Amino acid sequence: MSSTFFIPAVNIMGTDCLDEAMTAIRNYGFRKALIVTDSGLAKAGVASMIAEKLAMQDIDSVIYDGAKPNPNVENVENGLALLQQSACDFVVSLGGGSPHDCAKGIALCATNGGHIGDYEGVDQSSKPQLPLVAINTTAGTASEMTRFCIITDDTRH
Repeated sequence: MSSTFFIPAVNIMGTDCLDEAMTAIRNYGFRKALIVTDSGLAKAGVASMIAEKLAMQDIDSVIYDGAKPNPNVENVENGLALLQQSACDFVVSLGGGSPHDCAKGIALCATNGGHIGDYEGVDQSSKPQLPLVAINTTAGTASEMTRFCIITDDTRH
């Protein structure tokens, strides 16, 4: 029996990788990013620094700092609403596993519609998610390297 393993198509790591990533983002032709992060990275100015680097590539952005530890359905819905209101054409996740998971949920619902709960399980979506660029600030979960996201359903616990 064979299986298929998906990882991101492009991985940029090492010294000056953020600047190289910004050039790659520009070359993909993206125009407006939803930057998904947590309140700590937003307050520390890291999210606005990413927004400035995108602006230097002539890419607009809006920051959603509502990714909570162990992101829940509401976090995804709020981020998706901001993405749609702002007409973003891609997502940047900034942080560790929680912002990455929240961003993947937003990107999935952006292209497939419905509610994040509709995609519980494996291979439940019919379309690829909106393009996502993951910028890691921690080491540990490897959420930036997988196609899965863990979203808490507070109603069902």
